[in-house]
Amino acid sequence: MSSLEQIRTALADTVRAYVNSNDEEAGTLYCYPYVKGTVSLPCAMVMPGGGGRDNKAGDFAMTMNRGTEIWSFQLIVLCSRTDEDSGQQQLDRFIDKEGELSVRQAIWNTSDLGLGDVDAMVTGVSEYHGQYDMVRVPHVGAALQVKVHAF
Repeated sequence: MSSLEQIRTALADTVRAYVNSNDEEAGTLYCYPYVKGTVSLPCAMVMPGGGGRDNKAGDFAMTMNRGTEIWSFQLIVLCSRTDEDSGQQQLDRFIDKEGELSVRQAIWNTSDLGLGDVDAMVTGVSEYHGQYDMVRVPHVGAALQVKVHAF
């Protein structure tokens, strides 16, 4: 069974490979398997925890003998806020259900994240903000909710 570290890295790699191979005009999407204090934009960061009240990151009670785990992640997508409209337009393209920049499409196309023993799915989006502060710098951002079944 893939480890948490392998799943985080595979999520970042899957999104990076899809988006960066599709749209040269948009530039590079920087993908980080960990939450960083300083980032290059636009970016996606993988953070365990589903957000919300309990912010539960993992569920290990699916089967006996450690057979299945379900991991919840927030894939935080940030874009530049230098121009409010263009930052939100770019963010919208990253969180759309399909398209050359779609993070959702990237994960849909490679739901095993290249690991073979997981199944990933984007289940929703939360915390869409016109001003998403990271390191005291305002960004445009949203948190995509991702569930990964590891078996």
